[in-house]
Amino acid sequence: MRSSTSTSQSINKDPIAQVFGPKHQGRVRGLGFRVTPTSVRETTQSSILVRKLQGDFQRLEEKHKQLAELVRSQQMPLSSRQQQNYPPNLRGKKCKIFDWLCTSKLVNEGEIETNDPMHLVDGIPIGGGAYLVYVERVFEPNAFLWRNQNNWTTLDNALGEIIPWPKLSRLFLLKTRIPYDG
Repeated sequence: MRSSTSTSQSINKDPIAQVFGPKHQGRVRGLGFRVTPTSVRETTQSSILVRKLQGDFQRLEEKHKQLAELVRSQQMPLSSRQQQNYPPNLRGKKCKIFDWLCTSKLVNEGEIETNDPMHLVDGIPIGGGAYLVYVERVFEPNAFLWRNQNNWTTLDNALGEIIPWPKLSRLFLLKTRIPYDG
């Protein structure tokens, strides 16, 4: 611990104390690399940004889990997909379909054409994790298609067309008024 005489001598030699005077000893001056109100504000703003980024990260992590499950369902061997129970009578059922990226957003309304895993779209079977849906109405034209078709990437081009849609997204059958998770 310094003595009061050495403290007063160091203050006398301090160029800032010589300019501003020796008043307010022991307080932080807003000069140099010390703590200032500006640096405190920056710290507060950066902590708010960190909290926002943590929330964004959690939302992205949840979407990642959904997409990983979708990929996992598509990578199952065809024989195991054929052994799954497929509802036999969905053809012609009116339905509302929710976005495959965000299951709470209604994107289109249509009619189920088939849920046969061997049905071909552009020469590729749709697989056990998808439906073929005839698009009658589009609510979100910028929503992405699950699989690109005819070089389309969004629903705005798919009106009046038959497109594949994943079973992991929510499907609401209009005639039965119950949600259906295939």
